[in-house]
Amino acid sequence: MPFIIDLLGWTSVFFYILLLVFNRMKNMRVASFLSVINDVIWGILIGVMPKVLLNLVVGSVNLYRYICDFTEVPANIVRLILATMIAFLLYATYFSINDYLANPSQGLLLTWVDFAIILTALSVKNLRLFQLFMFLSAFVGGYAYYLLGIEQMLVIKAIVGLIMLHKLFINPLFPKLESVLFFWNK
Repeated sequence: MPFIIDLLGWTSVFFYILLLVFNRMKNMRVASFLSVINDVIWGILIGVMPKVLLNLVVGSVNLYRYICDFTEVPANIVRLILATMIAFLLYATYFSINDYLANPSQGLLLTWVDFAIILTALSVKNLRLFQLFMFLSAFVGGYAYYLLGIEQMLVIKAIVGLIMLHKLFINPLFPKLESVLFFWNK
């Protein structure tokens, strides 16, 4: 079982990288679904229920945006999904406040702030704005996980920061570099 837990932790790193390298929101949304499924299973196996809850909320926001942006789903179903998403978000807010009050620490507080930044990133339609929020998340979340001593998440946040640094600042100046580095963009 420890091997599976470690494997899912490092698979989480892989899915996060996959999530960030795409240049289209539809591909990013699909990669996000894979990441959420992996992290929910990982969270259950390591017994970290906040991680499970956070990923369920992220998954619901991602599903809502995917349906609105890329499908022709009837309005009634979209409203039902939105209501479910809002219910998850309200429960996550309630849970996060109680979790912080039960165990106040700067690391825990910053993980919840990072969660809010990631939810904001997933809620936008503009890829550039998504990348900007994820760049901010790399710093906030990286410091939070450093304080908590969770090395796999620290690696994820470092990778997020580097990929977003490339997407936001290097790629606009050297657009051909990405097509050389990433063979699937050709």
